[in-house]
Amino acid sequence: MKNDREQQRNPAKSAAAQGKRGGASVQGWAMCCKTIIMGRCGMQAQVKIPAWDSGWRIVVAAGLVLLLAAAGCKQQEETSSPGRQEPLAVMLCHGSVTDILPRIALEQGYFAEEGLTVTLKDLDGKQAFDFMLQGDCNFAVSGAPPIVLADPQRTPFAILATLLSDYDSTRIIARRDLGIGTPQDLKGKRIGVKKGVLSQLFLDLFMMKHGLAQNEVDRVFMEPEAFQSALAKGEIDGFSMTNRMINAAATALGDKSVVFAEPGLNPILGILSTRPDIPLNLQATPRLLRALIRAEQFVKNDPATAKELVGKENRISPREIECLWARTTIDVALPNFLFVHLEDQYRWQVERGGSQGLRGGMPNYLDLVLPEYLRAIKPDAVSVFKR
Repeated sequence: MKNDREQQRNPAKSAAAQGKRGGASVQGWAMCCKTIIMGRCGMQAQVKIPAWDSGWRIVVAAGLVLLLAAAGCKQQEETSSPGRQEPLAVMLCHGSVTDILPRIALEQGYFAEEGLTVTLKDLDGKQAFDFMLQGDCNFAVSGAPPIVLADPQRTPFAILATLLSDYDSTRIIARRDLGIGTPQDLKGKRIGVKKGVLSQLFLDLFMMKHGLAQNEVDRVFMEPEAFQSALAKGEIDGFSMTNRMINAAATALGDKSVVFAEPGLNPILGILSTRPDIPLNLQATPRLLRALIRAEQFVKNDPATAKELVGKENRISPREIECLWARTTIDVALPNFLFVHLEDQYRWQVERGGSQGLRGGMPNYLDLVLPEYLRAIKPDAVSVFKR
């Protein structure tokens, strides 16, 4: 996939900055309005701010009052004239396999019809989440690792939904011509991996499953862009990574390679997140979710066209697209198991991922979710309950 591809020239950094101006007290916000409009058909829902410290509560409240002032609390205008709402320019950053619904929503015009001008930025999951935290992207779709390593006390962020679950996205490729034919043959071999990401966790779990001690494989930490060249040159004996890069290396090596897979060992969840202290993001959230849900329905109604569209945009072969669809659940949801997944990921990062963990310990990830937005649009998809 072509990195850093942008579909439209609408820098989100300046757009996000528009929402950062102004401020108000918590009391002023509470007196102004008790609810935020959650759709363009008059739907309303009480918004609960994540349980950060009081300083961030003030920042979020100040942002919300600016949102309500800028948008004018114009519920009647937007409800009565849904097609006339001012388009909002936002950027959505995403990892490699997490762009299915955003891509379809863009290409089918759902974002535009919901009043958004969206730029998609193709990065890896960590970069996508980091860009969102920095304010360079309004929204991010990433896996769990960057989320569990981020400190919400330092920079607030909120989880809005999951967009997909991929149960066989990570594998290991190795050089068969160097004597590797079974998982046990990895003992003493040099395996390339990027530190602290899902593919490192997959390597750890794979070794545990096949009876290999953690010190019996020589991990070579490097950036994924160097994997294929290093493998071809014999600088490493294999690497652990997502399927797209594994498939490219396997094609290049032919019979000299062997690929190890363990479906279900380490699923990837595409998690949609944002910074709720930026008013533009909260204003755009209902529109974004409506467009993504429409894209989900398109996938269900016309899977053949959806596969063709995603394959063409991402330069994936029909065979790879069929494999992707077979192993992936595409669904805009907020399931309870997401939080078990995040807790497991945090513990692994502290124990083996090389992270010292957060100063305050593992967060309560339920405090970081904003279910009201999705519940107002697709209530059956939300199984998260907050007290």
